[in-house]
Amino acid sequence: MISVSIAGGWGRAASADRAASAIPWDALRQADRRAAARWRIAGVADRRATVVPWARVPALDVLQAGRWGVAGMLDAQAIAQPWNRVPAKDLAVASGWDHTMQPRDLRLRLIYNPKPARKDLAIAAGHRRVNEYGPRFNAETALQDSLYVPGTGALVFEFGGRPYFPSTSPEVFFDFRYVPATPAIQPTDMRRTRVRWQSARRLNLGRTLPWGRARQVDGVLTDLPYVDYPGPVKPLPEPPPDPTILDTYMIANTVNLVALPSRTPIAAKNIRIGLDADSFSWSFSADIFTRAALELVQPDAEGAGELELDINGWTWVVLVERYSRKQQFPAEAYTITGATRGQLLAAPYAPLRSGLNAAQINAAQAAEAELLNTGFTLAWQATDWTFPAGALSYQSQTAMQVIAKLAETIGGVVLPARDSDHLDIVPRYPLPPWQWNDVDAPITRVIPPAMMTDLGGEWTPQPAWNACYTSGTSVGCSMLVRRAGTAGDNPTPDVFDDWLTDQPANQARGTHELSKGGNIEIVSVTIPLFPFADDHGVGLILPAHLYRVPEESGPWVGLCLGVDISAEGTGAVRVSQQIRLERHH
Repeated sequence: MISVSIAGGWGRAASADRAASAIPWDALRQADRRAAARWRIAGVADRRATVVPWARVPALDVLQAGRWGVAGMLDAQAIAQPWNRVPAKDLAVASGWDHTMQPRDLRLRLIYNPKPARKDLAIAAGHRRVNEYGPRFNAETALQDSLYVPGTGALVFEFGGRPYFPSTSPEVFFDFRYVPATPAIQPTDMRRTRVRWQSARRLNLGRTLPWGRARQVDGVLTDLPYVDYPGPVKPLPEPPPDPTILDTYMIANTVNLVALPSRTPIAAKNIRIGLDADSFSWSFSADIFTRAALELVQPDAEGAGELELDINGWTWVVLVERYSRKQQFPAEAYTITGATRGQLLAAPYAPLRSGLNAAQINAAQAAEAELLNTGFTLAWQATDWTFPAGALSYQSQTAMQVIAKLAETIGGVVLPARDSDHLDIVPRYPLPPWQWNDVDAPITRVIPPAMMTDLGGEWTPQPAWNACYTSGTSVGCSMLVRRAGTAGDNPTPDVFDDWLTDQPANQARGTHELSKGGNIEIVSVTIPLFPFADDHGVGLILPAHLYRVPEESGPWVGLCLGVDISAEGTGAVRVSQQIRLERHH
């Protein structure tokens, strides 16, 4: 039989109860053992004594004890605090473990885009989906569907046949402002380009040329496939048009020489103008007849006189630097000489300067810096390289001297413009001579033998160099440039230059030195100067350009070293240009 009246409530005793009882914890346990029977199955004798069937509780027991699990108010107050209430002394250190969160609070976990906390408002934006498949939004046509689009002027209304003019402080006014809704972001490449995820080579097959098999340049080919080249692709130059071959060429030469800025015509004869690859300005000379014409072009307080020369549509602007008189009874003649405006960057016009780069700079930037506040422009079309800080230094040099020295460092030349303040920096050899017959050689013009009036040649052979050692001096690098496919056993004299400070410069200079070797012939050719607008002729020949000559024995390519244009005879009616071509056999 189990006694219920001696069992205590489940909880923590208060401090006052512990002090009043003063009963040790183990002693209380022993007292409970004496008062209660052990937990076991009751014997038969116990069942006869109680005469109470098993699982039936007498009515007296029901009235004297509470049911299991529900404590009375008196017992709860006498023995312990409620189960889910924490005493006041514990509130400052910890919170109770309870179920204060209500079911309605669980909805916050189901929101896809909850409002971020205040600390995140300044650093992050909400995550929303873009308008991927909606109609394309066009800001220019967004208001075309509206019935009325107000302009920038005042609005005029008709009320009762009279125009409406709002007062300065009306009680009622109209506001037609329209604020369009901000459209959602739309992907621009989803529906128009439709680019598939695949190799880019397939997309460019229709716009590029096949590479073909590689040309053997050094060693034995390994037959390895070429990888895709991710860099820029230089397109093949278009072949020059073939000039029209005729039995007779009739050219109405026009030669005009005027003084600037008045544009007064000047009668002249024996006009010559020319340019070679080592010059930075066109040279000019002419014979004039009168003293009055000389006074128009001779130097004065404002500087050297300027002339404009027009030969068959090709125009030059020259400075008259010198003149001389030749008197012979009964007439006198004056000879004037000069150069184009590129001479203004050299002595005696340009001042001498010294410079040292304080920061890293490349050659093109250094050349452009020399032209500041001069009105000249420059196009660097040669190899560019870098100067470390303190490597680019010079003393008492003009602007043209510095630019020409930069071009000479990599084997380049300065090509001046004919009638403007512009300079082009180009390599003397656009390609090495052993590559002039390649398909991608940049041929400028075709000079047919049928147009040649004079032809001559001079044999100037040089050693067949195949290697060149280039190096800087105090700053820079050293490099052995060897012609591909050769042993490099016949080197040129070593090249040392203060401004060879980077590998591209060393390689360009070494290639230039190797290009000067071999069996060379200087071919002199005289051809007419066709008009500027004539597309069927050869045109003006310029230095540092490649030209093809289709002779009967076989076509060959030559590099122009210089050109001289002459207009002779009465009224300068006989015009021709004599060119010098460097041919490598």
